[in-house]
Amino acid sequence: MFSVGKRVLAMWPVEVEWWYPGVVTRIAGDQFEIQFDDGDRTTVSAGEILPLAIGVHSRVWGRFKGGPYYYPGTVSQQQADAIHINYDDGDQEWTTISMVRVHEGDLPQPGR
Repeated sequence: MFSVGKRVLAMWPVEVEWWYPGVVTRIAGDQFEIQFDDGDRTTVSAGEILPLAIGVHSRVWGRFKGGPYYYPGTVSQQQADAIHINYDDGDQEWTTISMVRVHEGDLPQPGR
């Protein structure tokens, strides 16, 4: 399912309720080294990695205008890695998947 070079969502071990986009850079058994879009790297287990499935209707937390803080919203449009987020406070913007994170409670569930 996962291979080197595959885009994924992975749990950041220090913030176990947040999942971030990245790329698989190495696989050793059930351990996956992830290069996150922000440049950080870590190794996660098979249970801490998911296919990158951010698209229209996804709940995300975006870094509005590339700032340091994340705000909740819903993806309303997508063109490849470019996404349009309607933020809960009424703001909206076009940004990229690399500028978002997903809360554990908003991860895609099988059959959802």
